[in-house]
Amino acid sequence: MMMMTLFELLITIFAKVFGILYRWLHDYLVINIVNLAKGFEMAIIIIAVISFLLFNIFLTIKYLKKLPNYYVIEIIDVYGNKAAIEGLRQIFATHDAAKSYALFYQDIYKDQYKFRVTGIKEKSASVH
Repeated sequence: MMMMTLFELLITIFAKVFGILYRWLHDYLVINIVNLAKGFEMAIIIIAVISFLLFNIFLTIKYLKKLPNYYVIEIIDVYGNKAAIEGLRQIFATHDAAKSYALFYQDIYKDQYKFRVTGIKEKSASVH
C-alpha cells in the first residue's frame, strides 16, 4: 500500500513538473520564436528563392562548361571509312546548325555517304 502511494506521488510530481516546464517553455520560448519567424517570413521566403536561383545558375554554368566548343560533321562512305568532300562546310558553332547541315548533306548525297555530328573542344589541324 505504501509502495503504491509513493509511486503515485512520484508520477503526480513528475506530471506537474513536466506541465509547468512545458507551459513555461511554450509561453517564453516557443511563442517568441514563432513571433520572430512571423516577422521575418518574407525575408526567409526571399532568401530561399534567391538561394534556389543561385543554385540553378551554378548548375547551368557547370553544364555549359562541359559542352563542346565546336561541332564537326564526320563524313562516312559506304565502306565505313571516313571521307572528305571538297566544298562542304564541316565545322559549326552550334549543334543545331551542324545537325541541319548534316540532314541537308544527307538529302543531297542519299546513300553514297552518311553524315554524323560530333562535338570537339578545340579545332585541330586535321579538321577542315
